[in-house]
Amino acid sequence: MRPDSLVTALDRSLLLGAGLPLVLAIVFVADRKGAFRHDAFSSPSRKRAALLLLVLVLIATTLLPAAAGGRAPDVSTLRFFQVFAVQAILAGFLLGWWLLSGRPPLRSFLGLDSKRPLAEAGAGVALGLIGWTLTIVVGVSAAVLFRAFDYDPHHTVPPLVGWLASRPAAQRGLLVLLAMTLEEFHFRAFLQRRLGAVPASILFLLAHAGYGEPFFFVGLLAITTVLAAAFRKTGNAVASIFAHGTFDAVQLFIFLPVALKLIAEN
Repeated sequence: MRPDSLVTALDRSLLLGAGLPLVLAIVFVADRKGAFRHDAFSSPSRKRAALLLLVLVLIATTLLPAAAGGRAPDVSTLRFFQVFAVQAILAGFLLGWWLLSGRPPLRSFLGLDSKRPLAEAGAGVALGLIGWTLTIVVGVSAAVLFRAFDYDPHHTVPPLVGWLASRPAAQRGLLVLLAMTLEEFHFRAFLQRRLGAVPASILFLLAHAGYGEPFFFVGLLAITTVLAAAFRKTGNAVASIFAHGTFDAVQLFIFLPVALKLIAEN
């Protein structure tokens, strides 16, 4: 085994060795604090099954991407449907929890019970644009800080993000639609409502560790904060869904195509 492979294996072992107990502790402590008291489980066995499902989805969507060590996937062999693996896992989890918890009203369960949906959707679009502005500010600030300490983070467009930006418009639109809905249903309507804004935001960031570019990851901090604040302010996911969708749409339809073109020309 090569030394760099050994280091990677050690990093993964440490992450999983520390991360798995941490995930179990998060779920256990949340349960003890009554985070799931509003979920109407008809029996203790159903609740235990639901909590086990939550542990498994946290492992699959946060620990495993983080354990990959930020390694980008090989886009030369990637198929479009494979990029929806996380969204499929989230959809399966939400469906399982909904069934186990007695099939509560979907509008409430998914955080869509808004009294002013159009106004909050419009606010979400504005917040998505603000999120992009903050992302640029954070990115520039990080670049200045890195340069001040003579550190080169190798800030390029992550291969996976570049590959996604090169897909046909219909595929990019589908990606935006599924990401803005399923991710907000999970991280905001489900996790933030039960665990709080900070834990949900950290888990959201870990779920995006698979991009394989630390500098790009730093830029996600701004939009993550905006999404969490939108949900906390409104109490539902409408604004955060449209903010998420606006951010992703600007990224995939405007910013990245232009950036990739400029990089290719240079």
